[in-house]
Amino acid sequence: MLGRSSGAEDEDNQLFRARAITSPNARRLRGMSLTKSAVSVLLARHTEKNSHKHRACPVQMRMQMNYTDTDSNTTCVMTYSHDGFGLGHLRRNTTIASALARQVPDSSVLMMIGCPSGAVFKLPTGVDFIKLPSVIKRNTGVWLPLRLRIGLEKTKALRVATIQEAVRVFHPQILLVDHVPVGIWGELLPSLQMLKRRGDAPTIVLGLRDILDAPEVTRTLWEREGTYEAIRRYYDEIFIYGRKELFDTGAAYGLNQFAPKLRYVGYVCDQEPPKSQSEMRRELQIENKLLVVTGGGGADAFPMMLECMKALKILGANSGLEAIFITGPLMESGQREHLGDMAKGLNVRVLVHVDDHLSYMNAADLVVTMAGYNSLYQLVRLGKKGLVIPRSGPSAEQQTRARLFAERGLVDVILPAELSPERVAEKIMDDLERTDYPAYEPAFDTNGSQTAADRLAEHLTAVRMSSTAYYSGRGQGETRIYR
Repeated sequence: MLGRSSGAEDEDNQLFRARAITSPNARRLRGMSLTKSAVSVLLARHTEKNSHKHRACPVQMRMQMNYTDTDSNTTCVMTYSHDGFGLGHLRRNTTIASALARQVPDSSVLMMIGCPSGAVFKLPTGVDFIKLPSVIKRNTGVWLPLRLRIGLEKTKALRVATIQEAVRVFHPQILLVDHVPVGIWGELLPSLQMLKRRGDAPTIVLGLRDILDAPEVTRTLWEREGTYEAIRRYYDEIFIYGRKELFDTGAAYGLNQFAPKLRYVGYVCDQEPPKSQSEMRRELQIENKLLVVTGGGGADAFPMMLECMKALKILGANSGLEAIFITGPLMESGQREHLGDMAKGLNVRVLVHVDDHLSYMNAADLVVTMAGYNSLYQLVRLGKKGLVIPRSGPSAEQQTRARLFAERGLVDVILPAELSPERVAEKIMDDLERTDYPAYEPAFDTNGSQTAADRLAEHLTAVRMSSTAYYSGRGQGETRIYR
């Protein structure tokens, strides 16, 4: 620091420690110690020395007077989603965080996200996010910076440092990690190690969607990257966002070795009730049969939507159909504009993003979508007829899920190898007339977000009790800050 004596710097350092000691967060910091009398002296000296500054800044005084630190009464939960492709990981964590915030009113949920659009979905009071530099998945285990013109190593370093500092300062009682146990590039490992070294170690939970990739691909990758050992070492529980009766995630991906940690919580779906079909159709002024075409976040939805738009051109403006395309915020602007140009002359609207996505789907006579986790499970939750067009890659997740649902009579499917405008046009008209699907699936449980929130609330209760015992047992000696 320029222009400061070493004595002044030492006093500032001591003052920082003194302030921290008297804050509600004192127990959360480590490594420095001062006696209580020294704390009092330092704070008194600082108040006297700087009192003129406060008199000169009444706005600052008012801000300080009105500020209420509620941190001592708050339980802190952190979530992580790498968000390297699409909105699925962010959507699940947001839905669970919202359910937990409702259930535990004094909780604060801090979401670590990588979505280039930020927190796309509405966040309730008590939930906020930190945006990591965005990356994109190019292939299995291959990630690249999405927006910054920097190299891999600098991108990695930025993400690792941001996560680790947030974990250190926020001091979560629970960490919920979605999909990637050690983070991309192993970026979570330093934070996982730091958390496990804490005297009041938090509960660390891994959340996995039901279908990850082809089982052999995931097993090989996890063996190579040491993921199984990381799960064994760092994770207290594993949430499977699905039902074992529909897909045995544990058996498919070698997770049954952690059987005591496994918990199938059901499918994580938005629990907000949609508007009724009739109400939404009045609001949208729909007069004909309605086709809603949606591709989740939209990053990879253009090929599917392009084929659908070509199919509508084949059917023509006199087909008796109206269509709404919801491209998603992650679709490239040029692709979206191309769809808009193609829609001219047709009874078609092209929208980027809608807040009430469920109500739009509920208004439809037929939904055309990809086979992503959120899109497909929301479709089945609503009991709507769906024509599903899974993407061809880079993983086998969507094609596996589409086949599984088609076999149970829940959806109709066009696989990538069969995709053409003519095939889509034929399926649209056939599916609009069909009455034999969707079938009823008794094992389909869409309360996963609430079940997960209930379980996290149980962990918070246990962690609170454990933390109380931990700190009450540390004695009444000199005041310490634990970093």
